[in-house]
Amino acid sequence: MLHQINIIVHVLAGCLAMLIGIVAYASTKGDKLHRRMGQIFLFLMGIVILTALNGVLFFIDRPLLTVVTLQSAYLSYTGYRVLRIRQSAWQTIDLGIMLLTLGVLAGFLWQRAVANVLWHQLVVDYLLLYLSIILLFDLLRYFRPKLSFGPRFWLYDHIFRMTSAFTALVSAGFGTVFATWEPLNQILPAVLGTGWLVFCLWYFPRKGKVKSA
Repeated sequence: MLHQINIIVHVLAGCLAMLIGIVAYASTKGDKLHRRMGQIFLFLMGIVILTALNGVLFFIDRPLLTVVTLQSAYLSYTGYRVLRIRQSAWQTIDLGIMLLTLGVLAGFLWQRAVANVLWHQLVVDYLLLYLSIILLFDLLRYFRPKLSFGPRFWLYDHIFRMTSAFTALVSAGFGTVFATWEPLNQILPAVLGTGWLVFCLWYFPRKGKVKSA
């Protein structure tokens, strides 16, 4: 019973988050609607991540869902934080989140030999490498606060992180609904998500696509 309730809440929050994410993409970046949609998206992502953790810890252990949950949580958090700090350095609380995520990631790597065979190991490894690179980059920026990548880097960073969180959400949903399409149900969302990420990084920062601060 509790498992079914957890699934229903997880699915509803995930579907709403995807719809809100689409509205956020369609709105002018930086205006009131976009900020409001971003706040709602983060709230819904919090529910998705919490219910996913419930599923992983208490019901069904699936490596892909574990990694996607971890990736979505970290990228959603840091995607919001980069708007708060802009050109400033990461704060102590950010370092704590980095180390916590790194610890969970290390623990998963230690136990991945017992991974559920229902999920394609190559996709899991790709997501692990993806998140590891982001974490190492963020740690470098924390310990080298004067490291600069340009005055508008925060914009690209925000787009990258939030789009990655969005595509992770879509990939998890697609991989679960179309579970019989193994391994296409995991590979196809990863390929399409990467393409969408590249497009967003090219399209939205252009003049006229982002409202000035």
